[in-house]
Amino acid sequence: MRADDLGGPGEWPRIAVVWCSLYGAAHVWWLLDPGSRFAPPEESFSPGRQVAVALAFTAAAVCWVIAAGIADRWGAPARWALVAVAWVAGAGLIVYSYMLVISLATMLFGQVDHWGALLTRAAGAAAGVLTLAGAVGEQRRVRRACVHCGRVHGRSPERRTDPAPRWAYLAAYVAIGGCAVRVTALVVDSVAAGRPLPFTSGSPFEIFIALLIVAGTLLPLALVHRFGRIWPRWVGPLAGRPVPRWLVLGPALFVGAGLAGYFGVAGMTAWLLGRGGLAEAPVWKVSMEMFGYTFWGLGLLVAAMSYYGLTRPDCPTRRAAAAR
Repeated sequence: MRADDLGGPGEWPRIAVVWCSLYGAAHVWWLLDPGSRFAPPEESFSPGRQVAVALAFTAAAVCWVIAAGIADRWGAPARWALVAVAWVAGAGLIVYSYMLVISLATMLFGQVDHWGALLTRAAGAAAGVLTLAGAVGEQRRVRRACVHCGRVHGRSPERRTDPAPRWAYLAAYVAIGGCAVRVTALVVDSVAAGRPLPFTSGSPFEIFIALLIVAGTLLPLALVHRFGRIWPRWVGPLAGRPVPRWLVLGPALFVGAGLAGYFGVAGMTAWLLGRGGLAEAPVWKVSMEMFGYTFWGLGLLVAAMSYYGLTRPDCPTRRAAAAR
């Protein structure tokens, strides 16, 4: 493959530079003037906004290096290090903004804790996603992947009908196991407290819990089984057609990142530090909740990586070659 076939950095790193810089600058302003009426409540478990400033400007710096083409003159080890830093900064911004999931969930019940915090959390999550988009683009160039489809032909799956790898199946069933542990804790706690079992009254909260359980059973299975990529025959007119990839991938990434960030990072930190009343709760209950949610979220994220690769659009160059 020629160097010209690898493509340029694209627009995402340039957008990320601007977005992350503005996000970081806003947090610097709020650090310097914490009493400002424009400063929203802190949007994370982190003590202070310094973490957001460090992550934002790190992300802006690495995306600037990618966007300016500076990394193109580096050797492979240095470029891989740059990709790793971009991944850490992008994932860190998303984890820092983990409360976005809770803010969006409360909107289902007609409540918003603070609109400024909601928008700030959304801006932080967007900064993380933009940074990860830049990291993925640079990673593809380092791997010398196809500029048209992102695959390394000969090593990447080429069709939706290809089987998911074993590690993806393992991750999906770890997610299901995490969901089962969390639901078991919910049922046991309800019985022990003499409360009605969940899912019996049809209240909005219980409907939310039911949807969450679907995200812990059907969603992981769809990520690794064929029915999540090709509509099965029982859906009638859609049978045999490709499932829109973001119909499955979007919820998997959103729920996976939310659970892993909120419980795997924030929840575990609060538990270890004895905050939020977790120290007073029974150890068995907190353990099942924290570890169940954490493995559920991590399993979804890992299985989603496989789904992302399996559902890439067909490579136009290979399709054109096959048509000749």
